[in-house]
Amino acid sequence: DPTPVPTRTGFSWATEAQTQFQAGNLVMAINAYQSALELEPNNAEMWAELSRIQSYRSTQLTTDAEKREQMLAAIESADRAVAADDFNSNAHAARAFALAWFSNPNLSGADSERYLTEAEQEAVRAIQLDNRNALALAYYAEILNDQMKWTQASQYIAQALERDSTLMDVHRVNAGIQETLANYGEAINEYKRATEITPNLTFLYLNIGVNYRQLQQYERALEYFAKATSINEQLGVNDPTPYIAIGKTYS
Repeated sequence: DPTPVPTRTGFSWATEAQTQFQAGNLVMAINAYQSALELEPNNAEMWAELSRIQSYRSTQLTTDAEKREQMLAAIESADRAVAADDFNSNAHAARAFALAWFSNPNLSGADSERYLTEAEQEAVRAIQLDNRNALALAYYAEILNDQMKWTQASQYIAQALERDSTLMDVHRVNAGIQETLANYGEAINEYKRATEITPNLTFLYLNIGVNYRQLQQYERALEYFAKATSINEQLGVNDPTPYIAIGKTYS
């Protein structure tokens, strides 16, 4: 018999979450995944994806206290993913990602190295479970880059690109590695590929602008910082960072 009122499945909520993520509405994406997980509380893949989006949500926050709270939520969701299925590669990859970003000394303080080491262990575990997991390979490359192991980072991000070049995360991490190596032109190209896949994440445009500024192409830098302000206005994100970047570029 039909139910008295319409009901939604966890899959329906997860689909909405992915649509909201593509649109850059990370708060609504998080809410949709949380609704999905109320229906499927032991779904490791959903917990992992929620953690991933919560980590990216931290880029839309302005204070270290807000970012810290958001990253702790991302770690908690990743913990739930691992608890639901310890043999799920994506669960460990999400936990590696969250721990790596939380290892920023501004967020984790004196425990920065400990969190980065734990992130590395999680990434290795994810790759052991599935050595073709492009997200796991990319996050491991990002961790290696943070550890200044640039040769290894380059090797692992090359593997990630070979496995799946359709993922925003893979191009984002490659861009970060190229930026570290002062290959600013290639970093710009990779960040642009990331925006083609996920066009409404402000921090990607900010990173493009920063790299153009490194190349002293100031008009192009201003163009991408302006795109960041426009996206923030559309999404209702109150973040002074793009305006600071524009002021610094004029300076």
